[in-house]
Amino acid sequence: MKQHPGVQNLLNRARLEQRCCFGTNQSEQKALRRRLKTGELVSPHPALYAAPKEWQALNPVEQCMHMVRALALRHPNWVFAGPSAAAIWGLDHPWSMHDGSVAIISSTSSRHSAHRRLTYIYASSFDVHECRGLRVTSVARTIVDCALRRSLREGLPFIDSGLRAGLVTTADVLTECERLRESCAHIRGLVKHASPASENGGESFCRGTVIEEGFPVPELQVVLRDPDDPKAVCRVDYLYRLHDGRLIAIEYDGMRKYVDPSMTGNREIREVVRDEREREALLKRAGVTAIIRLDYTEVLQRMPLVRKLMAAGIPRLFRH
Repeated sequence: MKQHPGVQNLLNRARLEQRCCFGTNQSEQKALRRRLKTGELVSPHPALYAAPKEWQALNPVEQCMHMVRALALRHPNWVFAGPSAAAIWGLDHPWSMHDGSVAIISSTSSRHSAHRRLTYIYASSFDVHECRGLRVTSVARTIVDCALRRSLREGLPFIDSGLRAGLVTTADVLTECERLRESCAHIRGLVKHASPASENGGESFCRGTVIEEGFPVPELQVVLRDPDDPKAVCRVDYLYRLHDGRLIAIEYDGMRKYVDPSMTGNREIREVVRDEREREALLKRAGVTAIIRLDYTEVLQRMPLVRKLMAAGIPRLFRH
């Protein structure tokens, strides 16, 4: 297809600004639509475009941000909300929440989406904040909107990461609940179990699953000291101190720990495994009786997690 200098300029500028591109006049819009028909471009949102390979290389959160940045330019009065706001604030959350749509908040209940890729959240009143140059709902409102109809294990990553980053307090979240016209009992339960000590969304998801499956709430990020060398310390993700005196440590692991250079500090796998063995030896000297390792798949499926905790003697307070 004949090159269109204007289209290439649009794509180049959008690439620099990490967003989708869009036409600013009728000629550019027609040129972009022609390239969409030939497969040279993809359109993740009406009137927004991107190069296919570049778009596919982005993860769901990055794709959301590319759409949001472009839409903010086209609709400067929009206030982004829900999962879109969570992406803007950088809150930990499951990527599965991003279904290709963008969420905005509206005070007009009669408004409805003209297409499935735009979701309206209605609120009679709401505060408008700015983050990364974008108009967005408050962190507290974002957490409430995202977690209100989600399980404990799905909701904990939002609030834990907000607390950890100092973006919100539990009081802020409860205050936002008071502004809603529907019951927030679920959010109050979420706040009860929230903790800034959780290091990432995966750990929050794991802890939420442990609680949902009826096990006691474990201690988080506990530092244990080597009795043979008081200067040598080790921190575990979760710890149970059982009534019989046993200490059960739970480590939430992922295979990235062994294969991703950003996680291993570019060390060889043998070095990483050796360090893990030395760490386990230190934990046992510090009094840890057993170390339970869980990965994302085991947590997601639930029953592998339940079997491991029960086999270690951790009491199950209730069952579903």
